[in-house]
Amino acid sequence: MNEQEYLEVCKARYRVCGYERTKNMKLEELERMILDGQVELGRLLLQSRLEEDPRGKAEGGHLCPKCNRPLRFPEKHKWQRRMLRTSLGELPYHRAYGICDPCGYTGAPLDEALGIPRRGPSVGALRKICHAAVVGRSFEAARDMLRELAGLLFGRQHIRTLSEREGRRIVEERNDEVKAAQAGRGPQVCVPAPELLVIAADGGRVHTRQAVPDERWKEDKVGVVYDALARPDPEAKLGEYEGAKAQTKTYVATMEQWAPCGWMLWVEALRRGYDQAKTVLFLADGAPTIRALKELHFLKAIFILDFWHVLEHLAESARAAYGEGTQAASDCYGRWKQKLWDGKVEEIIQDLQKQSRRLGAPEKGEESGPRVVLHRDAFSYFPNNKDAMDYPCYRAQGWPIGSGVAESSVKQFAKRVKGSEMHWNVSHTGAEEMLALCAVFNSEDDRWDRYWDRRAQGVEQQ
Repeated sequence: MNEQEYLEVCKARYRVCGYERTKNMKLEELERMILDGQVELGRLLLQSRLEEDPRGKAEGGHLCPKCNRPLRFPEKHKWQRRMLRTSLGELPYHRAYGICDPCGYTGAPLDEALGIPRRGPSVGALRKICHAAVVGRSFEAARDMLRELAGLLFGRQHIRTLSEREGRRIVEERNDEVKAAQAGRGPQVCVPAPELLVIAADGGRVHTRQAVPDERWKEDKVGVVYDALARPDPEAKLGEYEGAKAQTKTYVATMEQWAPCGWMLWVEALRRGYDQAKTVLFLADGAPTIRALKELHFLKAIFILDFWHVLEHLAESARAAYGEGTQAASDCYGRWKQKLWDGKVEEIIQDLQKQSRRLGAPEKGEESGPRVVLHRDAFSYFPNNKDAMDYPCYRAQGWPIGSGVAESSVKQFAKRVKGSEMHWNVSHTGAEEMLALCAVFNSEDDRWDRYWDRRAQGVEQQ
């Protein structure tokens, strides 16, 4: 379609929208008719553009993108028709399909040049599909969003297949990055390096398809890395401290065990400037697996135990010592909470050990109850983690003392992967792929846009 033909089509569409022909229409009808016309014009223009592109013709001496030797075009492939689903709707076009005899490559030079995937919809349509699959609470919701907001008609299962396939691509890229970093080829570092970098991790729950009912709930792991602005407030009273303000947050999320998750989080921290940052903090709830992850990958980081999680331990120990719902338990908890805020952790440990000895040590095989709770906190949890409970020092520096960012991140991912009606696969495509897709989408560093810009270049087409 040349310029004159395009102008004629535009004029024809305008005449259709003229007053005399549309005077009985409501505004919504006019809007719909005009938008449909815009899509129709766009589709005509795109089709014309593809048909006129010389790279779609067999003539021209096209070279193999792998070995740079001339492609051969069999007669039946010199003008091959393809139906492509684009963000403007279905679009038929013709292009030559070549073969490289020396290396065995087959492909269409036009598709390679324009970044058109070998199978499935265009990258523009695929981006909309993946966006809907992430934002919608289900693939059914994604289907409805695409139909209503983008005019794209894809079935629920088709949307799931396409989005999980794209998630698999992201998982493979992530795994390659981990292997490269392990070999000493770390990711490109964001600049400038942050003054204060915070790393946090937490786990959630995902309902999976398993033969054994008790094994259907599996843990998903979410790691977050963010730069922060320190806000010192050494005189803050209990409950009034705000701490550092999170800036740009980026994520990793996986169904893998904590060990491989640690490598993913390490690579993400490297990308965010872990080696260059002046101060690095690691916030967590004290779970042994997460602390082991910190000790393996983030020796430079200062470990901070989530203040509110420690309070939960104190409340449970107070109830264990004096009884559920008693005034004595409430008073004890109040004293311990203030001591924790003031940094008197040694006094808390002494009090806990005193109460534990008063009740007596747990008997062999005893797995729950007041004696178990007190003995755990008095001789394990608090002594093992006291180095991460210097909250007066953290407030003086303006650092965060809670892992709320990690916990809210888990909830954010749970909106998409957790639900009574959601059952994910873990042995092949499913939860892992959707979590990876969500991690890219939720990261606040334009990662989503950069990913699709790269995809549009036709990198690693499959």
